[in-house]
Amino acid sequence: MTPTHEIRQEDSNKVVFDRRPLWIVIFDRMRRGIVVAVLAVLFFVLLGREAPEGLSPEGYKVLCLFFLCVCLWSSNVIPLSATSLLVIGAVPLMGIMDASQVYSFFGNKAVFFILGAFVLSGSMIACGLSGRMSLWVIENWGHKPRTLMTSIYIFGAISSCFMSEHAVAAMLFPIVTEIVSALKLPQGKSAFAKSLYFALAWGCIIGGATTVLGGGRVPLAVEMLEKGNEGTIGILQYTQLTFPMIVLLLVCGWGLLNLLYKPEIGDVAPALQNLHAKSLAQGKVSYQEMGVGVVMGLTLICWFGFGEQLGIANISIMAIVLLFVLNLITWKTVEPHVNWAIILMYGGAIALGQVMASSGAALWLAQKVFQGSIASPVAFLLTVAVLSTLFTTFMSNSAVIAILLPPVLSLCPDYGISGVVAAMTVILPSNFAFILPIATPASALAFASRQISLREMVFSGTLLSLLGMVCFLVLLFVIWPWMGFYQ
Repeated sequence: MTPTHEIRQEDSNKVVFDRRPLWIVIFDRMRRGIVVAVLAVLFFVLLGREAPEGLSPEGYKVLCLFFLCVCLWSSNVIPLSATSLLVIGAVPLMGIMDASQVYSFFGNKAVFFILGAFVLSGSMIACGLSGRMSLWVIENWGHKPRTLMTSIYIFGAISSCFMSEHAVAAMLFPIVTEIVSALKLPQGKSAFAKSLYFALAWGCIIGGATTVLGGGRVPLAVEMLEKGNEGTIGILQYTQLTFPMIVLLLVCGWGLLNLLYKPEIGDVAPALQNLHAKSLAQGKVSYQEMGVGVVMGLTLICWFGFGEQLGIANISIMAIVLLFVLNLITWKTVEPHVNWAIILMYGGAIALGQVMASSGAALWLAQKVFQGSIASPVAFLLTVAVLSTLFTTFMSNSAVIAILLPPVLSLCPDYGISGVVAAMTVILPSNFAFILPIATPASALAFASRQISLREMVFSGTLLSLLGMVCFLVLLFVIWPWMGFYQ
């Protein structure tokens, strides 16, 4: 070992000595820059080669850019939004497409719908309505350890149908932490504490797949479908198609929680007393909370009842305007809840998908990957579902949509499969982000509690992902044919 290379001050009294060899310390500090440099060198080396047979020079440039984005999205060495901005700037600079056309891909309705969903969910959090609802549910339905876990699980799932699953997880996290603290559950050793945090993460993740409001991946996929003239998925149609699988997966998740993490305590009274005191401190429901609740209710009615005629993005924008007109929110209160990085990521991903489709790169790539080895439509859909599940283990599900959907859509005519069916086959398994904390913020929050080890998350998450795949296959081959959606 070399002498001490770094001294890091952690609290005010504790000094931690880094006794690793100097070269390891330097590499650790510079690894992000090294990875970016290596990827950049590989990108320019590939760019300097001749385009393969059957692919235009512009298509080959797009393919090189696509692989660079895949590496950056999967490694997360730079933010996802920065990678998407790279797409917007690089495509015109590389002479692939005119700048005005590329920028027009970014300004699509999916981006504005996602912005509206963030503002609406942020208004519920900022005014305290979402917190009041969660406290009421847990206080009234969580009188025993198992029912307390179940109330967190179900509330997270139902709330994620109408709000961003990330926002719901962030809202529930301090409540669950307070419960664990009030019950004095030992860190990393309490099965009940593990079940509470898993319930938070799994409930939000599963519930977020029920509607287009749980996250931005569905609007992203729908926009890619429409841009490629492959059809569309209505907001009500999407829920009808996913609901059977969500119910099955919720039951599977609940069964796993009860099987793997049996509570070691029998009384949760101290936690309920703390929640009751917090609920009383909130006082009566305010005018702001009632107003936001009414606007949110009207928005949901319009989304589900008139979304196809009016456009869900237009409804979102008008709902935001109404919130400001009624003085229910200020920009300062909702801005912290608007994830601009995600919005930028979606815009860039849509642009990359459209450029790949129009240049022929998506079709060429899909033919090389799938054709020759996968002959039947059934095998094609199974392969797509498995790839989507594997990808979402190591990257955000939005990145999975951006990477996998364009080449899959380009092969649909060859296999005689509807673009809508193929899109749903990518979307739903991409939601099985249970295995690693890097896959989704809900899992990251649960892991950040320090109650769950990485081994426990991988083991439990793998079991739930496998059950999720079984549920999807039941949906694909039994329920959807019965509904007349897929034959």
